[in-house]
Amino acid sequence: MATSSVDRIPASHGRSHGDRGEQHEVMMMLAGKWVAGTLTVLARLGVADLLARGPRAVPDLAAATGSHAPTLYRFLRAAASVGVFAEREDGRFELTPKAEYLCSDVPGTLRYLAYFYGEPTVWNCFGYAADTVRTGEPNGRRLRNGKNFFEYLEQDAPEFASAFHKAMSELNDERAPRIADSFDFGRFPRIADIGGGQGRLLAAILRRYPDSRGVLFDIATAIATAPPVLEAQGVADRVELVAGSFFDGVPSGVDAYVLKAVMHDWADDLCVGVLKRIREAIGPDPDARVLIIDGVLPTGNDPHYSKLMDIAMAVTNGGRERTAHEWSTLLAEAGFETVAIHPTVEPHGIVEGRPLPRR
Repeated sequence: MATSSVDRIPASHGRSHGDRGEQHEVMMMLAGKWVAGTLTVLARLGVADLLARGPRAVPDLAAATGSHAPTLYRFLRAAASVGVFAEREDGRFELTPKAEYLCSDVPGTLRYLAYFYGEPTVWNCFGYAADTVRTGEPNGRRLRNGKNFFEYLEQDAPEFASAFHKAMSELNDERAPRIADSFDFGRFPRIADIGGGQGRLLAAILRRYPDSRGVLFDIATAIATAPPVLEAQGVADRVELVAGSFFDGVPSGVDAYVLKAVMHDWADDLCVGVLKRIREAIGPDPDARVLIIDGVLPTGNDPHYSKLMDIAMAVTNGGRERTAHEWSTLLAEAGFETVAIHPTVEPHGIVEGRPLPRR
């Protein structure tokens, strides 16, 4: 009698066919894109904001969001299955503690980050991830007509650029004061925030250390909206705004150069170039510092957010997350030695580098 293909499948490493717990876990991991895709849509529609005042029926939510009610129900049901929103017995949906982070105005909101993660070129980069593994090259440029991530956002995707900037601002509002408290920035009279956007981290540092002054350095479109933020924080009179590209050069006469979540966007050679520009600006001052606030990948098999972010960096813009050794190597190539890596708000560390004497 012929044997079917199913009969020929061997038992897996001695496990019984009835032991499917780990298989289910892997299936849920593979379905992660379905979960993320569902949440990005609901974040874009602003459903959590609509539920902030209490439960609402799906037809009501559909009318408010311009959605197809039966399909919106399916998205909400899927989100509720992972604890984001909950369906009541009467068919209305309500917020859960997890869903509250998709509201626009809560501390630590993730609404705009979720919205941004659904941006088509960000999302579609993962469809070509096998190409990145084969070649080491990101897919973002071919999806963005040859432009890097930031060029594309500013020139071609204003809606998602707005979501991205809001996401970064919200995260900085929540994390910046804690970062400012985790390190003695006050020993530096003049601090430059390189690639600092609206200056939320710099403002938090200056509020914590009233004797220091700051320089906010970024491209013109990034710092254009900084003045009201600095005014609201009461530090505008202590901040100099300077527009430019850190690939070309950075301001001189500064005691500490802070780069928060900047270096991970770029490949090693570009990062070394930026650090060399900083080393040139420092000159002979042995007490100046470069302070890289970024992910520090742990070794071993333990889970860590930055290990997954590293894949996102690889497929989108060619950047990467780095281990302590890799950060030290970058600094050494640019003329710095690593003093220490200080703990701060997860998933970041503060990599402190001091200039080596010129040869």
